[in-house]
Amino acid sequence: MRHLVLVLAFSLCASASAQVYPELQSPDLPELASFREAVASRPVPALAAAAAPAPEIPASFRIYERFFTLFVEKFDLKDSSDNAFGRIEGKFFRLTKTFQYLDASGHKVAEARARFFALGSTVDVTDGQGRVIGTIKENILKSLFKVYTSYNILDAQGRVAAESEKVEWLSTEIVLRSPDGRIAATVRRGFKENLFRFTDRWDVTISDPKAVDPRLVVMIGVYKSSVDNDRRKKASDDDKRRSDED
Repeated sequence: MRHLVLVLAFSLCASASAQVYPELQSPDLPELASFREAVASRPVPALAAAAAPAPEIPASFRIYERFFTLFVEKFDLKDSSDNAFGRIEGKFFRLTKTFQYLDASGHKVAEARARFFALGSTVDVTDGQGRVIGTIKENILKSLFKVYTSYNILDAQGRVAAESEKVEWLSTEIVLRSPDGRIAATVRRGFKENLFRFTDRWDVTISDPKAVDPRLVVMIGVYKSSVDNDRRKKASDDDKRRSDED
């Protein structure tokens, strides 16, 4: 009986409060069908567009660094028959090192841009419309007398597509292997081929274009040459400064 009296009293108080303070009333909940209709009508956020497929790139080709360029570095891409199929040009007045890959008609195929604050070099590569292709990560390995580098290649989703074995003595050879151990590509700067050259020549072989996007492979030799040029210039400037101080 006591419980019944309490329930009735609570109900009367709630009813009185609702009449005095109508804003305290709970709003009517929509019917389930209306709720489903409202949710279904909401636009679904669009997923990031996938990069355009890689253009046809020869399985074997060469990258030639141009000897004299004004302000920016330039490289020519030639197939095994010495036919040009594209070029790579640095972009002037950029905070970070940036290169564009242009086909024989001058259309942009890809762009590679180094991150501003990154240990070693981390290079993001996009297609002609700015959609992500993947990332090149340079790992710096220092010994007593020499600086060695190796590379991790990430796909558009950030997954490891290949890692490099790098042998550098007289020649520089970067062998990219997919996670299952198969060779995906080889990028080589041979000692004999570069003996009488003032600029770099890279010989590139793409063994598995499905494992690593060829547009990423193209950029590796270019960035390696550019970074090596910067290091040589810095060493030369340091030597000159020390000489002037003496």
